[in-house]
Amino acid sequence: MINRLLLTLTLTALTTPLSSWGGSPSARPLPISAHNCYPANARGTERITEALTLGIDNIEIDLGWDAQAGKLIVGHDAFPQAGVVYPDLQTYLVEPLQEHWKTSRADRAPTVLTIDWKTEEPRAVRTFHAFLEAHPDWFSYATKSLESPLNVRRLTVCFTGRDKAKAQYDALIPAGGTYRAFRDRVFGGGEHRDDVKDYASQPADAYHRFLTFHWGNVEKGGPFLAGDWTEADAQRLKAIVTHTHEQGYRVRFYCLNGTYAPFALSYRFRTPGQAHLRWKAARDAGVDWIASDDYKEIVQVLKAK
Repeated sequence: MINRLLLTLTLTALTTPLSSWGGSPSARPLPISAHNCYPANARGTERITEALTLGIDNIEIDLGWDAQAGKLIVGHDAFPQAGVVYPDLQTYLVEPLQEHWKTSRADRAPTVLTIDWKTEEPRAVRTFHAFLEAHPDWFSYATKSLESPLNVRRLTVCFTGRDKAKAQYDALIPAGGTYRAFRDRVFGGGEHRDDVKDYASQPADAYHRFLTFHWGNVEKGGPFLAGDWTEADAQRLKAIVTHTHEQGYRVRFYCLNGTYAPFALSYRFRTPGQAHLRWKAARDAGVDWIASDDYKEIVQVLKAK
């Protein structure tokens, strides 16, 4: 009974975007996540500004912790590395988002801010909690309780990355308190499961509302080892999306690149055409977000008739 109640609530609050956001099918947001949306070894805001200007509604940034300075840093490292420049969280996010959150989208969808925790430092989590509490009007929220519909604001925060950091945030919220961020579960490239129902055996709840998949869960080996796209692949992708949506989750797949390949070749298809085909297939299957570093290219492909 409790599971059915949770499923009904989360489906109503989270997985019926057109009705709950108030948009029309023609105004549905592009299902794109701007992967690693920060500069490498620099402090400029050009990358996040570009993504927001393109209409991308899921912005992903990585967070580490500078213990000496006592501040969150934006970058791929858990702690500062010698000779590397990192944007400060407040400087990097507040200015671009301060204007962004005041402007409603035509589809009334919130922009999702995906925080990829690289650090498990408790002070880092407490600092981000304080950041959320300092801007309550910005962020979607829900009560820490069984009956917990999502109250939509201009921005919705999803925690990915280190599970320990996600658990630490949860521990900061007392029963009956307010979540201003929500967590995912990540299925990496080596977690391909024959039965797609094994990916979400339990329905979503007040805090756990997102699932994140490496593309290797669709095609074994992921982008770089992908072969011809088949009807069986399309059916598997659709089955994953359908089941996880029925369980009350929003779904993001990472990372589908056609030309851009930072950090790992496992994120890049061998040709841009292979990536374009998967972007369209993911869109058609109802994937909520397709993570890519090819911002302009994926927008152009998914906007094309």
